[in-house]
Amino acid sequence: MERKYIPESENKLIILYALSQLGPCTAMQLLQFLVEMDLMNYFTMQLSLSDMQEQGQLSRQAHPLGDLLILTREGEYAIEVFAQRIPVSRRQLINRQAPQWRERFRLEQLAPAESFTLQDGRLCLRLRLLEGASTLMDILLTLPPGNSFTFLEKRWHSAAQTVYNTVTLTLSDSFDPALPLPASEDTAMITPAGNGEWLLTLADDAAQPSLTLLFILADEALARHCAARWPSQCQQLQQMILLALQEGIPS
Repeated sequence: MERKYIPESENKLIILYALSQLGPCTAMQLLQFLVEMDLMNYFTMQLSLSDMQEQGQLSRQAHPLGDLLILTREGEYAIEVFAQRIPVSRRQLINRQAPQWRERFRLEQLAPAESFTLQDGRLCLRLRLLEGASTLMDILLTLPPGNSFTFLEKRWHSAAQTVYNTVTLTLSDSFDPALPLPASEDTAMITPAGNGEWLLTLADDAAQPSLTLLFILADEALARHCAARWPSQCQQLQQMILLALQEGIPS
């Protein structure tokens, strides 16, 4: 059955109301929600977003996953005054579905993942864990060609915190700041990151790495300790990362 005509003003209110329930999200995330709920299509949403930005009801905030759409005070005011113009059934649908989508979008924003194919056919996964505007961990994982591994990136959102905890605990094990600083490893690079923190870059192979891992540590001594432990732990950690991504995926 063909849907009835929906006024432009109502579409804009639906977008504002959805954002008020979902919290900041990218245009793609918002589109997924609106389409899944059969509330709006791509073209209608894009036209409405442009108008609302010009009217100052929405703003954008840079994020590695894509610009986040954020309600301004003008947008919040429009919802406070005109929300009742949205049909009750649609408001109830958004209220009912938004909490689970809000959590999903939060995880996607904290742990963005992407994949791309290298010239030799291998698949490279880039997996990140963020805290606000800061990157806690950045992983590049290269996998052999001829296999369908793209589903692994979808698991990263729920596996990221476990991977981060395991990597940091494994590499920092037995750290004693009173001990002399160990020598640097060929597969490790330690550089100042500002604010007294240090960026540790690790690779399983200096010439052609299949695993590269970057994360921020509190001081140079801890960074050097982690770098010294890396050669003996990198294979185990790579297997752990793959296992965390594969968990719960049917064979």
